[in-house]
Amino acid sequence: MVNHGVPSGVMEGMLEAARRFHEQRREDKMEYYSGDRKRRVRFNTGGRVRVGVFSWRDILTCVFHDDYLDPQAIPLVCRKEVQEYVKCMIKLRETMAELLSEALGLSSDYLSRIECMRSEALASLYYPICPEPHLTLGTPKHSDTTFLTLLLQDHIGGLQILHKNQWVDVPPVPGALIANIGDLMQIISNDKFISVEHRVLAQPIGPRVSVACFFSPSSKAATKHFGPKKELLLEESPQIYREFLCNESFTYYTTKGQDVESALPHFKL
Repeated sequence: MVNHGVPSGVMEGMLEAARRFHEQRREDKMEYYSGDRKRRVRFNTGGRVRVGVFSWRDILTCVFHDDYLDPQAIPLVCRKEVQEYVKCMIKLRETMAELLSEALGLSSDYLSRIECMRSEALASLYYPICPEPHLTLGTPKHSDTTFLTLLLQDHIGGLQILHKNQWVDVPPVPGALIANIGDLMQIISNDKFISVEHRVLAQPIGPRVSVACFFSPSSKAATKHFGPKKELLLEESPQIYREFLCNESFTYYTTKGQDVESALPHFKL
C-alpha cells in the first residue's frame, strides 16, 4: 500500500529504532529477554522451524492492549519511535476497517463496532546475516492468527507469499506497507477474505529489519464468541467455521504452532 498517510520520516525512524535496539550490546537487551507471552514487552530469539532447526531471527514485541502500553515499559532506545509509529498504525487501522467492511458489503463502521482490531502487538524483527541460509529460514511458512497485519520492511527483501502453490517474492517498495489478512478475518468473513501464507528467507547479505503490527480484538471483544458473521451467510455460502473464543485460537496456535502451518482446519465445522 502507498498513499497510506504514514509519514516517511516515521517509517524510517521506526526501522532505524528497531535496528538500534537489536544491534546494541547483548547485556543491554537481556532485561527484556523472556519466553513468557504474558509479558507486554519481551525480547526473544529463534523459534523452531522443525526438529533441531531454528528460525534465524530476533524479535522485540510490544503489546498494546486496547491501544495502550505504559511508555516506561518500552526500551528507551526505541521508545519515542515505537509510540509515534503505533499512533500512525491505529489511525491507518481505522481506514482499513472501513475499507474491509465495505468490501464485505457491510456498513463502513462494522468492523470498528465489533472491536475486532482494537489491540496491537508491534513486533520488531531482526534477521542477522546467515552463513548457511539453505539450512534454515528467517521465518517459516505460516499465516497470521490475528485479523490484520500491517508490515514495514527495509530494502533487503526475503519476504515471500504462497500463490498457486508457488513461492513468490514480495520485493520492498520504498514508502510502502504490506497488508496481510489473518486467520480470524478469514473466519469471520466465512472465507470471503483469505489469509495469506508467507515466509521469510534467511539472508546471506543482511541483516534485514522489518516491523509487523498485528491487530487483535479489544479486551471486551476477546471475551465474546467469534465465528462467521450472520450477515455474510447465504444459502449458497453456508457457515464454514464453528464459533469459539479468541483465547482458544491463540492457545491452539501457541501449543500447536510448531507442528501446524495453519489453525484454520481446527475451527472448521
